[in-house]
Amino acid sequence: MGKTITVNLDEAIEKEFKEKARLKYGKKKGSLAKAMNEALEEWLKSHNNDTLKENLKLLESGIEMKKWEFNREDLHGR
Repeated sequence: MGKTITVNLDEAIEKEFKEKARLKYGKKKGSLAKAMNEALEEWLKSHNNDTLKENLKLLESGIEMKKWEFNREDLHGR
């Protein structure tokens, strides 16, 4: 069983969301919860992708190491 949360939504968003949920899942019990879970999963995925894109951008740009030099023995603590 899931967790119950309370949120305040703009009336227009609430109306449209409920309408779309009914079209996709019907009027049966739990249809709004299914639609909300789907919406939140998509939101999380999109924000995880944003973080991934930012990290990839940083990797691609590279890091300037300046004058830091090291050798294999230094890296492995020998």
